[in-house]
Formats: sequence, C-alpha cells, structure tokens
Amino acid sequence: MRFASLVGIAAVAAALSACVHPVDPEDAAERAVGGAAVGTALGVFIGTAGSINDAIGAVIGAEAGAALGAFIGVATAARVPDYHPIAVPAQAVIPRFYDNWPPGYHALPGNPETQPPPAG
Repeated sequence: MRFASLVGIAAVAAALSACVHPVDPEDAAERAVGGAAVGTALGVFIGTAGSINDAIGAVIGAEAGAALGAFIGVATAARVPDYHPIAVPAQAVIPRFYDNWPPGYHALPGNPETQPPPAG
C-alpha cells in the first residue's frame, strides 16, 4: 500500500509540472510511447507479483501501467524554449577591427610573435 501511495504522489507531482509549461508535441509523443512501454513492463511485474491469479494480475497491471506510464511520460516532456532571440548588430561592434586581417592563414601585419601556419 505504501508503494501504491508513493506512485500516486509521484504521478500527481508529474502531472502538476505538466500544467505549468507548454511542451514540444514531438517530444511528448516520444515520451508517451517510452513511458507506456516502461509502465507496461512495471505493471506486469507488479500485477503478477501482487495478485493471487498471475494472468489476471498481469493483464490489469499492463493496462494500468501503460496508462500511467504514458501520462507520466507526457507530463515530464521538455518545455518549449521561451527565450527571446538575440538581436545581431548591423555593424561591427568594434569598427575596423577586422580590416587588417587578410583571408586564410596569414600573420597579422606588425606582429612578429605570430607563429607561421602549420605545414601541409
């Protein structure tokens, strides 16, 4: 009975976290399938171990485990990013900073400490 109440509390906590933020539908679908698979396996195990008739316990455990696993999988899906895009400046932040840099592996003019490019 303690395990069942612990699972119930975990399911309610996961459900409440899903109510707070929008989720990505593709991620939610993948998590629902994965959660249903894990929930089915755990439900069959718990239903078989905890019932008098193993077959009936496995069937009931599989159905309940799949439903709870899918629900928890959707409830724990990743949220949609809610950040704002960063505005890129139209001009260089430091004017004429890159003007003296020739393309490729060339040393900067006036810098004798610059190493030559690797051979080959």
